Amino acid sequence: MSTYETAQDQFIDVKGVRYAYRYFGAATEIPLVFNIHFRGTYDHWDPDFINPIASTRPVILIDNSGVGRSGGEIPKSYAGWAQNIVDVIEALGIKEVDVFGFSMGGFVAQLIALNAPHLVRKLILAGTGPSAGPGVQNGEPEYLALLSNAATEEEHHNGFLKTFYSPSDKKQALAELWWKRMTSARPGRAGYVGPEGTQRQLAAAIRWLGGEFREEGSYDRLDQIKIPVFIANGSNDLLIPTENSWVLWKKMVNAEAHLHIFPDSGHGFLNEYADIFSKQVIAFLDA
Repeated sequence: MSTYETAQDQFIDVKGVRYAYRYFGAATEIPLVFNIHFRGTYDHWDPDFINPIASTRPVILIDNSGVGRSGGEIPKSYAGWAQNIVDVIEALGIKEVDVFGFSMGGFVAQLIALNAPHLVRKLILAGTGPSAGPGVQNGEPEYLALLSNAATEEEHHNGFLKTFYSPSDKKQALAELWWKRMTSARPGRAGYVGPEGTQRQLAAAIRWLGGEFREEGSYDRLDQIKIPVFIANGSNDLLIPTENSWVLWKKMVNAEAHLHIFPDSGHGFLNEYADIFSKQVIAFLDA
């Protein structure tokens, strides 16, 4: 069985765009499709989180258009991001998936579930929130700026450790372990999304969080989700405030929605608690 470290890059042409993806893990059960965070590619997952899940079911990692090894341009709306993922899944001939979204990838995952309900069995939303609406809080711009302005490896390292993990020496030591795992898992990793692509991602974030294009978002449609949903976050998320996870949970009135908050942790809780959270994800998907 392939793991995160050994899975081969694969490519598929869809609507004139060449998408890179990795399809690996166990041969049985419904595939779980992962959607990555701001500026990330499919080379930026934590193997300690991905591999336990892949040992129980197929895992699909996809670089969206303009990201990593995929061609095309980065969409300027998350509806476009979501449609790309749906198109790739359907082009692969897959009839049903579970969907995981982390951070910005959680925005995408919500719209995949809303716009392609025939395709999605269960939904997992980690460190994310709904689009603009009452009760939704935006993170402090300084933290997003640390990530969006990072250009060197050192700037990426410092930005992600500061925004993903609590500032104590103990937590920053755990952050260093995560960084080492993530950056050494595979040779020849793709870099973070570059300056032009980052601006396009920011444009999509502004449409999602600003409220001017509310009809494109998820907030007013969350009651349409009627599948099991698992929402999780750290207790002090600096990038997408933890309160937004609570708003998500409360708005999903027709879903079988579960909410779990990890103590003394932030946006990177899924890496800090990789062992526990991966087991929770497996239990949720198997239930």
